[in-house]
This record gives sequence, C-alpha cells and structure tokens, in this order.
Amino acid sequence: MIPIKRLWPVLCVALTLLFLLTLTLKPYHGNVSALFHLDTPTAETISVPKNFIVLQAPGYDGEQYYQIARHMPLVFQPSRWGEIDAVPTIAYSYQRFLLPFTAFVLAGGQEVLLPYSFLLIQIFSLLATCVVMVKFRPKKPLYAIALALCPAATIGLHFSLAEPLALLLFTIFLTRFTARTSLHAIDIVVLSLIMLSREVHVLFLLPLGLYLLWQKRWKDCFLLIIPLLTFICLHLLIYGIFHEIPFLWSTDKHSLPFQAVLELLSGKYGWNTHTYSSIALFFLFVLPGMVWTVWNLCKKTMDPFLPLVTLFFFGIMTLMPDHIWGSITSIGRVITPVYPLFLLQAVECDTLSAKMIAGAVLLLGLTIGLALALLPHAYLLS
Repeated sequence: MIPIKRLWPVLCVALTLLFLLTLTLKPYHGNVSALFHLDTPTAETISVPKNFIVLQAPGYDGEQYYQIARHMPLVFQPSRWGEIDAVPTIAYSYQRFLLPFTAFVLAGGQEVLLPYSFLLIQIFSLLATCVVMVKFRPKKPLYAIALALCPAATIGLHFSLAEPLALLLFTIFLTRFTARTSLHAIDIVVLSLIMLSREVHVLFLLPLGLYLLWQKRWKDCFLLIIPLLTFICLHLLIYGIFHEIPFLWSTDKHSLPFQAVLELLSGKYGWNTHTYSSIALFFLFVLPGMVWTVWNLCKKTMDPFLPLVTLFFFGIMTLMPDHIWGSITSIGRVITPVYPLFLLQAVECDTLSAKMIAGAVLLLGLTIGLALALLPHAYLLS
C-alpha cells in the first residue's frame, strides 16, 4: 500500500484532468458525448441517441470506438456480421478492440451509459498509471505525473481514444518486468491485453522476445506465444467480419527514417499550429530523448532492455509518414510505448537531463491538452 501522504501526485493529476475536462465540456454544457467527436456525416449514417452532441467539424477516431461499443453484441453473432461491415473503414479501429469492449461491459450493455463508461475508463487509466509509477518509485513523483499527463494521455482523454488504457497496461507490465526475474501469469494476461489495445504494440514482442533469448529465459520466451496468439485471434475475427487485414494498412504507412521530419522542418507542410506542435514534440522530446537514451546505453549504468526498446520505438516514430507528423495529435500518440519506456529508464537514472526531458513531456502534454480544450466546435444536439 502507498502511504496517503505520498499520493499527492495522483491528486495533482486528478485536479488537472478535472480542469481540462471542465474547459473542454463547458461549451457543450457538460455533455460528455462531445468527447467522441461524432461528426455530421457519421451521424447521418447511424441512429444517434437523443441529446447526443454532433459536431459540425471532421470527426475523430473516438466516434468509431463508440460505434464498435454500440455494435458489440453483433460481434459475437456471426450471422449478423453483415450489419457491422457496412462501414469497412471501421475495421481499422477494431484493432483497438479492448477499449470499446471494456466500455460496453462497464456500461452493462446500456447504450445511454456508453459516454460515461468511456470517460470513466480514461480517467481511471490515467490515475492508475500515476499510482503504478508512484508505487514503483515513491520518491520520484515528476516521472509519474509526466507519464499520466503526457501528450498521448491528454490527447486520448480529449478524443476518447485508446491511448490512456494502453498507457496503463504498458506501465503495469514494464514496472513488473523490470522488477522481476521471470514472467508470471498476470504478466502474460497484461501483455495479452496490450495486444488488444493497439495494433502497434505487437511490435513490442520482437525486442522482448530477443531480450529473453539473450537472457536464456527459454520458458518466458515460450510464453510470449500466448499474447501473440491473442493478437492473431483478434485479427482473424476482424478478417472474418470485414474480409480485410487492417494491420497491413498500418504497416504500409511508413517512410524513410526522418524523411517526414526533415520535410516538416523544411516547411513543406506549411507553418501553422499543427506543424509547430509536431516540431515542438520533435525538439523537446523525440530528439533529446533519443540522444539521452543512446548516451545512457553507452554508459552501461543499467540493464540494456529499456534503452534498447526505447530506441526501437523512437525509431518507429521516425518512420511515420507525413500525415502522421503533420500534427502532435497524431504523432504525439500513435507510438504510445515511447512514454512509459523512456520515463521508466529516466526514473532509474534521475539525472538533471532526465528530469528536464520528463518536464518537457509534461509541458507538451499540458499544452496540447489545454489547446484542445480551448478549441470548441459548432455542434448540433440530436
């Protein structure tokens, strides 16, 4: 148990989330359905519940997670899959199945409760992430707060995305993995849930498996078959419904290392708040984070697992194409594992440079969270 007096970082995170949510929902009179960012074209194709916020602006991924949750009973009725595949592009969002499934269960299958169950998951995930980090290193609260309020967290909260839940699961696994010499049943369960939270996380199994082989932990390496099979089963389900493999859409979205970043810095995509936000992310977190991690790896002051896997996911960020690097709302969240991976190695070293980059992560998260909250959209009430 964590002493009450050491839970003040969690209180700080809770008050910050309350502040951001209050600012975000004030223009919508507190209607939490606004967080799905359901747009008019989508609303015209589905039966929108009464008193639901429909934005007169382009929608975002949250609206698809909401649709998946609404259709959850159909997922388990193969005879009715034809009712789901009417919108083929939603197959991509089914790769983040865990969030809508959890929201559906939490709402007891009641559609009217879905906006609240989604929001509850987001808040719980971010507060629990902070708790896990505080418990892991009680005397180093900066890293716990920075992780719970990183860009992936605040963007995910604003748009009802899968990132907050993914952050929690990744943090639980990493804190347990770095503190133990073997994988337990709970670790495999958490790792399997991670595979259901976002498709990019399956890539984590590669460096994890190689590390376990290097350590000659044969049994632990063999156990990775379970989360891999979990990932495969989800995608077989998606293929059965949509006759598509959306993971291949993801792998097709790449460029040469740093190509999109260099084009961004050259001004190819123009100069506006979107591009400025991505540039800020690159110079305040991605570039210093990569340099710091390489330096940390060279010093050999800690086990190489965290630094190597951190560099692996930073490397994936550099491969992201131009439309991902076009705004922090995309590049700031798509490679979610970089935040717990980097901050966990930073908390172990706790140098001045580590604190500065952690502070930059916190600053970026708060800035984008506040900026999004202060940008309301015109809307209609169904």
